[in-house]
Amino acid sequence: MLEIKNHRIPEIWYRQTSNLSSGTLNPTVAVMHYTTGWSGEGSRDWLMGAAGGTSNKGSSAHVVIDRDGTAWQIAPFNRVAWHAGPSRYGSLKSLNHHAIGIEFVNPGPLSSEGRDGWVDTYGHRKSYTDLSNFGGFIEAKHSRVGSGDYAWPLYTDAQLATGRAILQALIGRYPIKAIVSHEEIDIRGWKTDPGPAFPMASFRALLGEAEDELPSLEVTASRLNIRGGPDVECEKIDPPGALAQGTAVEVLSTEGVWRYIKVKSGSAKDIRGWVHGAYLG
Repeated sequence: MLEIKNHRIPEIWYRQTSNLSSGTLNPTVAVMHYTTGWSGEGSRDWLMGAAGGTSNKGSSAHVVIDRDGTAWQIAPFNRVAWHAGPSRYGSLKSLNHHAIGIEFVNPGPLSSEGRDGWVDTYGHRKSYTDLSNFGGFIEAKHSRVGSGDYAWPLYTDAQLATGRAILQALIGRYPIKAIVSHEEIDIRGWKTDPGPAFPMASFRALLGEAEDELPSLEVTASRLNIRGGPDVECEKIDPPGALAQGTAVEVLSTEGVWRYIKVKSGSAKDIRGWVHGAYLG
């Protein structure tokens, strides 16, 4: 179990970013982000600014978590890092002054190029095979990105496990009252991280009961289609194509009436995808 000493986690790598404010942070919120990058060390160095040998002077975070679960702490938890931008959560404004920022290495949404594959925000083209080798992806619409379906690379079990361990340490040390996405605190209306592939529900559950103690839901329909995105036009994930009545699932995130789930029983165990929430109970 990780512990925080002198506002650092001794078990993980530490080097301080150049992009910090002078003010003291008394964190009550933790904000989840994706890096919009493919490289862990590259994302880490960028957020470290001059200390990482890069030209970035406008953004930082407290922790960066790579795809293999490696974590790098780049700011003490009692220092103001630059990760939230113009933001609000309830009565709190300018979340940089209230929140710890955790960055998960993930490129964010990729636009479809039809049969040729997908392209990320920076114009890097990826084939279906590339994304599968990277860890898989879901297809989902998102009004903040634009019309049509987008590919959202999945987060790995290793980095999610590290993220939860760090959150548990933070909750044990600071009066963390909320675990939020960057999207929900952004007041400009264009941030989407950490996106629909991120299991926000299981992270928020860390403030209450442990994830493995959360009640499972079951499929109530005779057969429930499981799709790559939150829309009836999205292709089914085949196999299994559909889930049988009574299949136990865990809801990882929501979008309108749709639920992004992880199958917990049966032959499709551990498969993730989107189902209509009206048929879960």
